[in-house]
Amino acid sequence: MRLMSRMLTVIALLVALIVLGCGQAAKKPVAEAKASVADQAKAADFELVKIDEIKMIIGNGVWDKSRGTLVDARPERKYDGAHIPTSKLIPDTKFDEFFPAFAKEVSPEDYVVTFCGGVKCEKSLIVAEKLKEKGYTNVKIYLDGQPDWDKNGTYNEVSLEGAKKLHAKGATFIDARPERKFKKSTIAGSIVVPDTKFDEFKGNLPADKNTLSVPFCGGYKCEKSHIVAEKMLEMGYTNILVYAGGAPEWKAAGQPMAPGGDAPVAKKPVAVDSASGFPVEEPGILITSFFVEKLLDPATRPADVTIVDVRNDNEVAAGKIPGSIQVSSKEVSEGCDAFISKMPQEGRVVFHCASGGRAGEVYFFLADDCQPADIDRYYFLDAGVNCDTQPCKIGM
Repeated sequence: MRLMSRMLTVIALLVALIVLGCGQAAKKPVAEAKASVADQAKAADFELVKIDEIKMIIGNGVWDKSRGTLVDARPERKYDGAHIPTSKLIPDTKFDEFFPAFAKEVSPEDYVVTFCGGVKCEKSLIVAEKLKEKGYTNVKIYLDGQPDWDKNGTYNEVSLEGAKKLHAKGATFIDARPERKFKKSTIAGSIVVPDTKFDEFKGNLPADKNTLSVPFCGGYKCEKSHIVAEKMLEMGYTNILVYAGGAPEWKAAGQPMAPGGDAPVAKKPVAVDSASGFPVEEPGILITSFFVEKLLDPATRPADVTIVDVRNDNEVAAGKIPGSIQVSSKEVSEGCDAFISKMPQEGRVVFHCASGGRAGEVYFFLADDCQPADIDRYYFLDAGVNCDTQPCKIGM
């Protein structure tokens, strides 16, 4: 009996110890929840911006760092598939790999806004902190990110890799450049809807407004694809991805190009002398190599030649061809007399823009609509011009 009593006592003590231990465990303080990304960002002294600020930065769809630079901190795969227009890619996990290229374009004092996959995504904060460590002093965060843009924004962009996948899947590619450029060479299988003749060509658009549509034009400095995208949105199209790299990037990557529509494959034009002595591919279209060799540098440019830059004010402010003057292509809306009055009244005139599209439009506005008696003294450069650094780079 004594043995049994002792055993019962031991068991009772063990039970008491277990219960006491459990009670003490239950009373341990619960670990504090991790601060939200928003709280972390504020603690790190980063300002959070909303979608209206993002729309201001995007502007006309052509990246302009004076408005700000968006940085997508998500993985490449996400960026390739769809990203907020004008944004640059710096994945948080590959910061060191992508930062050098970014630093060549965006200076430490420039305005930068990072974003990623929404309010619970830390990638935008991580990249913002890394940029701050690199000396960037004006960095903010769009914490609502890509999900908010998808819900309340307009359209997205795709990269070259994304465009290649869409092309292979049969998405509708829409060339927003002038029909002349489309017929000469375009992304294979594309339809043409020029931004300046949208109402005339909108019948080419897919009947189903949910069709995946990919507007493009003359590259990253061309706003035509963005204009067409906006007009399509107004018509009720819901699935638009602009390919900002456009025809130049597509061609450079060795992707399929073809004459647009039913146009036959054209033979390479032979340079001929125009009535006023300049070599042209066809009336008005100056041979690019001649422009580079003789007209780009004021030292070799004939005194009677005026280069007219038809880009917008913000583009010209970033750099221009030495000695050129600016008359924006938008000023053709004022009519023939008003536009011609802004041209040099003597000598030869060469129009240029960022990719050749707007320069061609101005030339053909004069040639077809205005028909001045001295049209032979007007030319345009059907090539890309990049004056972000000097000397300007001219695409052949």
